[in-house]
This record gives sequence, C-alpha cells and structure tokens, in this order.
Amino acid sequence: MMDKKKRSSVFDHPLGFWFFFWGEFAERCSYCGMRAILLLYMTERLGFLDGDANRIMSLFIAGCYVLPLVGGYVADNFLGKYRTIVLFSIPYIVGQAVIGVENRWFLFGSLALLAMGSGVIKPNISTLMGLTYDQQRPGQEKLRSDAFAMFYGSINIGAAISSFALPALRSHFGYPVAFLSAAGLMALALLFFAAGKPFYAVETIQRRTLSSDERYERRVVLRRIFGLFVVVTFFWSIFDQSASTWTLFARDCLDLHLFGFTLTPDQLQGLNPILILILLPPITVLWHLLADLGLRLRPTDKMLIGFVLTAITMGIMSVAGYRSAELGRVSVLWEAVAYLLITTAEICISVVGLELAFSAAPATMKSFVTAC
Repeated sequence: MMDKKKRSSVFDHPLGFWFFFWGEFAERCSYCGMRAILLLYMTERLGFLDGDANRIMSLFIAGCYVLPLVGGYVADNFLGKYRTIVLFSIPYIVGQAVIGVENRWFLFGSLALLAMGSGVIKPNISTLMGLTYDQQRPGQEKLRSDAFAMFYGSINIGAAISSFALPALRSHFGYPVAFLSAAGLMALALLFFAAGKPFYAVETIQRRTLSSDERYERRVVLRRIFGLFVVVTFFWSIFDQSASTWTLFARDCLDLHLFGFTLTPDQLQGLNPILILILLPPITVLWHLLADLGLRLRPTDKMLIGFVLTAITMGIMSVAGYRSAELGRVSVLWEAVAYLLITTAEICISVVGLELAFSAAPATMKSFVTAC
C-alpha cells in the first residue's frame, strides 16, 4: 500500500481515471456550450418573449437537476452505472443534434432529451469513478480525493472553453453549426467513456431485502446528508440565474466592452469556470494555512462563508440594476465582480459535495445519494 504521506502523482491513478477525465471534459464542453447559447437562441431565432424564454430555461435546468434521482435509482437497482451512462448518452446526442432545427416543437423535444441524458448520467460517472478507486486502489483515500479534485477540474476546463467558444461559433456561423458542434462533443464524450470499460470497477447490482439494521443505517445517513443538501439548494437557486436572468441583464443593461474586447451577453457565463480554476488552489491553500494557525474550519463553517458571499452577490447585482435604471448601461465589471463572489461561494459550498456524497452514502445507494 502506498505510504499515505507520499504525495501522489498522475502515474499512481488507475488507467480508467483518464477515460473518466476526458469523457467528462467533452461532456461538459457539450452541455455548457449548449446552455450558454440556449436563452438567446429562444429569443432571437424562435421568437420567445424574454419572460417565456427565462421560464423555459429554468424548467430545463430543473429537469437536469431532478432526473439524476431517476438515474441514480436505475443504476443502483437495475442497469448498473456503466450501462446507464451509455444507454442515456444516446438521447443526449440526439437532443444536441436536433435542437438547432428552428422549430418550437423540436426545441421542447430536444430539451426533454437533453435533460434526460444530462440528468440521468450525471450521478453515475463520479460514482463509478469512486468505485474504481475503491477496487483498484483500496485504502488510498488521498489518491481518491485527488482524483475528485482533478475530475472537478475537467468539468470546469470544459465549461470554460465551451462557454466562450460556442457563442463565438454562433456569432460567426449561426446557431445550427454551434449546436452540431455540441452534439459532436457529446459523441466524443461517449466514445471516450465507452473505450475505458475494461479499466473500470466491476459492478455488482445489489437488489436484496435489507435487514432492519441496514434500513436504520440508511435512514440515519439520508436524514443527516439530506438536511445539508436541502440548504444547498438555496445557493444553486441563485447561482443558476447566470444562464437566464444574468444573461438578459448583460444584454440589456451592461456595456460589454472590456479591455478592448467586445463580449457577447452569453459569454459572461464562462467567467465562472475560469474563476474556479484560478481560485480553487489559493482558497485550498488558505484553508490549510488557517488550520496550521489553529483555526480549523469545519465544512459547515465554509458553507456559512459561502452563503454570506451569495447574499453579498445579490446585493451587488441589485445595485447594478438600480444604477442601470438611472444611468443606462453600466460597466460589465459589475457582473464580473458578482461572478467572482458567487464562484468563491461555490468553492466554499460545493467543491466537496461529490466526494462527501460518495463517502457518506450506504453501499447500495451511492448513485442515488450522489444524485441528491
């Protein structure tokens, strides 16, 4: 067994990790790029009013958040993680391929397929990765923690690239080309993931009658972590306004010229993943420094900091709104500062969520709890 004090290297990870990493990178490129241009697509090409487009966008995001519960249950009890991911990647690709057909019924059908694909497969990728480490690197919790951190990095690198690239593609070549690019990225993600099958954990679907002690353990664990997750939903309710309300605000109220460049309203969403990549290392170092000084912050303390920052964020956006009503367009830096604060809050609240869910969940419910 590896010496736990030894710093892990990229060569210590199971080979399967790299298929998870690059598959997730391509999938996030696909999803985040599509989501970045979706709202303006509905208003500019399909003729939706701002309020209607905003509601459709919010319902779509809600679907992406609810359907992981289905994906986790199906994977835990019927198909297994790998088969669930592969099977539901198909409607995901189809949805990306046809959403660019400029018809409202195609839009609604595509969004249903996209929510199904993105939502159902989402909890199972990180869970299967965790199981792979448990089987192939048993006892190496530090290595597994590093893997989750790198995995989170792949999510944000993919999101950052596509949040800037797809609006640029849309501006130069039109919406159909941008959406087809997202479909190609999702197909690439499926190829990466499927190619790694021989290197993943061997799955055993456990569908058996639970003992009274096991049912009690489930209730205790679920009650403890669900209380935490319910509180976190308030943060995400604000955070996900970036794809809807904040994009419309940028279009109507912000001067989008910055350092000699002219941004599109939907490109501002790319600030979040870029800031995560920039801020995550120094904030992690800060937690260690505070611990060395005797101020060891509990996860709940970090979350409280995140909630305070979230409240300040909305205060800044409110001030920007009032100033734009009085003065017309205001500097894009108002929303940039808001992204800085909400991203810091995300790091305080959510970065440990994937591993927390995996490690705290009963063995028979890992995908379901990760979905929650």
